[in-house]
Amino acid sequence: MAGPTRWADGFVHVDELAPCSPAKGHFSANVYLRLPEAGGDLELWPLAFKSRWQFYANAHTLSKLVDIDEAAQQELRARLPPPVVVPLAPGDLVLLSVQRPHAVRGWRTSCVRASLQSFLNFGGAGERLTLEA
Repeated sequence: MAGPTRWADGFVHVDELAPCSPAKGHFSANVYLRLPEAGGDLELWPLAFKSRWQFYANAHTLSKLVDIDEAAQQELRARLPPPVVVPLAPGDLVLLSVQRPHAVRGWRTSCVRASLQSFLNFGGAGERLTLEA
């Protein structure tokens, strides 16, 4: 299954290359409307670099999370632990930290996968949540 990208396993990436913070964060909110019969599952890697030191010590590998190069994708798949696979159903809402690596598994290109996506920003205790369209 190829899906809409050239990577059948999905394109491993982050939407924001930064350490995670327990005090604030940026999240992707995804509502799944229509899914293919097979494939299209969400993959998440439960990595959280909480200090700048951890982040900088792994900068070479982390930099590949924003690289569309095929060799970079292969290296990420080889270096990262196995992902957590999240099976999806129409109507599901998934919130994920945009600093954590994630991907969508491929599916047959003749099938439809439709979702609505937005970003949710949490600025910390006492701050309002903001939604980006």
